[in-house]
Amino acid sequence: MKKFSLLMLILMIFALFGAVSASAVTELTFATSLYVEEPHQVALDKLLERYNEKNPDVKITIYGAEFANFWNNLTTEIIGGNEADIVQITPDWTASYYSLRVGGAFVDLAPYMAKTGKPYETNLVGQDLCVLDGKTVALANYAWGTTGVFYRKSMLEKAGIDPDSIKHCHDFEKALKTLTQGDVVGMGVVVSAHSFVVDEWIRMFARTVSRGVYFPGETPPYEADRISVNSPENVWMAKWWQDLILKEKVFKPGPDKKDARELFWNGLAAFNLDGPWFIGMTEQRDPAILEDTGLIPHPDMIYNGKTYKPVPAIYPYISAISTNCKNIDAAWDFIDWMTSDEAQEIIATCGMTPNSKSYAGTEAYKAAYPLSNKFITFLDGIYDKAMLAPATEKFGELQNAFIEAGQRMFGEQGADPQTELDALAEEMKEIMNR
Repeated sequence: MKKFSLLMLILMIFALFGAVSASAVTELTFATSLYVEEPHQVALDKLLERYNEKNPDVKITIYGAEFANFWNNLTTEIIGGNEADIVQITPDWTASYYSLRVGGAFVDLAPYMAKTGKPYETNLVGQDLCVLDGKTVALANYAWGTTGVFYRKSMLEKAGIDPDSIKHCHDFEKALKTLTQGDVVGMGVVVSAHSFVVDEWIRMFARTVSRGVYFPGETPPYEADRISVNSPENVWMAKWWQDLILKEKVFKPGPDKKDARELFWNGLAAFNLDGPWFIGMTEQRDPAILEDTGLIPHPDMIYNGKTYKPVPAIYPYISAISTNCKNIDAAWDFIDWMTSDEAQEIIATCGMTPNSKSYAGTEAYKAAYPLSNKFITFLDGIYDKAMLAPATEKFGELQNAFIEAGQRMFGEQGADPQTELDALAEEMKEIMNR
């Protein structure tokens, strides 16, 4: 009986110890649209594995839908108050999601940043885009991408085109026409209900000339009378893009970005507009294709005799902490660790450029990722200051209206750009006045 009692006591102690240990584990959730893409999934899994090795008392569960559905899901979750503890988004959408909850959906990270003394603002690409209404609502701690023009080396060589000679839009148009022969086109573009129907045109050409397709400079105040979508520059650029698709037929339209990428990989398109993530995707598709892939910056634009430097967007993936998070300190420790060289080295494997300038500036990184490193050189004098979409909570409505107009202009309907953009301007004004 005594032996039985002693055994029961031991078992009870172990059970109690297990319960205490279990309760000591801090659980966090992390939502991202990137997890469905294999290169990102591998990098993110490795991040969580490494962090868990260093912090066995923290368990982070990651989830997320594909890009198209992630944003709608996030809206529903924030409105319902059941979003993840950590949300990985892009600066374009920060204002929209932050405003879904009275007082803001994300924690102000400025006090946490101040305690560490680290130079976040100067070392992290995109950190300046994480400030909203005077609050630092996210940390630029994963990776960033801007866009450039990838090309098939063998196709340009066969056509006698030196890629380094493509300096401005007329050079690019000439190359597109030279390369478009039979089943081969210059480049694939998206024409569908996807946001890329206007986004690609905006980031490659339109914003370069107009310096703002929604509002001048895409800066506040965001008011109806500042809508600039039908400016002469935007109308001219829309007509030029439309002609390349419908008249010159050097751009092949498709319903999704994957179609443009497939054209490139299959040798049916000489160029592809994309970001550094395309490097990893191409290597995964076929290392031999990556060997045949080069990269040039967006060409300068010439409008009314004046030359304009490219103004592409910069897309850093940033991490915000929900104001509903019950373990904000633990969440901060994790997203802060992601800015370390140790974490950034893991992140580099996803194909994008790590946010940390101190890490991406090392000779080791440059040697390991020469093509990705080219994007860094584009920001040094070749590209003008980057510009994001306007940080207004009504941006989603404005963009949806733009997408519909884009389909009419750049699709088979071939609607007149002046007429469409004038009507779009009035629709956008109504949206801003609601």
